[in-house]
Formats: sequence, structure tokens, C-alpha cells
Amino acid sequence: MSGPSVPHHAENQQQKQVGIIISVIAVLMSIVAALANYEANRMIVKEVRSSNGFAWYQSKRQRSYMNELELKRIELDLNGSPTAAQRTLLEDATAKLKTKNAEYEKETDNIRSQAEADKGDAATATHRHHGFEYSEILLNIAVVLCSLTLLTDAKLFFRLGLLATAVGLVLAVCTLLQRPHHDAHSSTVPLSYRENPP
Repeated sequence: MSGPSVPHHAENQQQKQVGIIISVIAVLMSIVAALANYEANRMIVKEVRSSNGFAWYQSKRQRSYMNELELKRIELDLNGSPTAAQRTLLEDATAKLKTKNAEYEKETDNIRSQAEADKGDAATATHRHHGFEYSEILLNIAVVLCSLTLLTDAKLFFRLGLLATAVGLVLAVCTLLQRPHHDAHSSTVPLSYRENPP
């Protein structure tokens, strides 16, 4: 006499449930993959903006430095014996250069602040991208494990698949909810970006 067996319709019902769960995990995996791609694109955009910002900052500082050299040259000329007309021209040039340097000073502060903010955003996007990637890997593993349940009827694979799904989702949610972390990014900026050229 054969031992007790699971009714065929019950077995089919369990397989359907596993199949539905696999489909749900696959949908969640697609969403997490889309979030990972979004953060990767955001990371690239912010890195480019940050790099351009620091280059622009350096360009402004170099112009300011050239103006400072010109101001010193004018000061030497004024200490000489210029004519009244020359003195007027030199004093006008001095006023214009000082005004321009004041504008550069304000602009460079804004440019540097924005570039540093972009660099911080890029770092955050990188961190989030990795978090979503790891979550996607766990969900991929979950799909494979749950699929093995259909092939082997071993409940262990299904439990491991659900565990991988839970861990992957917790990681995705934590990554999604994390706050941007802005380190002291100014310390990573080359010295020539933060000071006048030598």
C-alpha cells in the first residue's frame, strides 16, 4: 500500500502560488534595477557638473590673479611720474579692475559652493547606486531560488528565496530613505582650485 501523497490539485495550487510570488519578485527587481540606473545616470551628471564647476572656478581665479598683477603694475606706474592724463587713465583702470575682481570673488564663491554640492550629490548617488545594485542581486538570487522550488519541490529553496527577497527589499528601502551625506568635499578639491595661482 502506497504512503500518503499530496493531492494533485493542491500541488498545482502551491506551484501557482510560487509562480505568482516569483512574478512579484521579478517586478520588484525591475523597479530596483530602474532605481539603480537612475542613480548611475545622476552620478555621471553630477560628476560632470562638479568637474566643469571646478574648472570654471579655476578660470575665474586665474583671471582675478592676472588682474591683481595688472593692479601692481599700475601701482608702480602711479608711483613714477605719469602725466595728468596718464594718471587719470591708470586710476580709471584701477577702479575697473578692482570692481571686476570683486565680481569674480563673489562669483567664484558661488561657483565653488555649487561644484562642491554637485560633488557631494555625486557621492550620494554613487552610494545609492551600489545599494540598489546589491538589492537587485539579492532579488535575482531570490527568483532563482524560488524557481528551484518549482523544479525540486524542496521547500528550503522557497524559504531561502523569501529570505533573500526580504533582505533585498530592506536594503532597497534603506537606500531609498537614506539622507544625502555631504562630507568635507572641499578638502578633496585641488589646492589650485581653492586659492590663487602661484
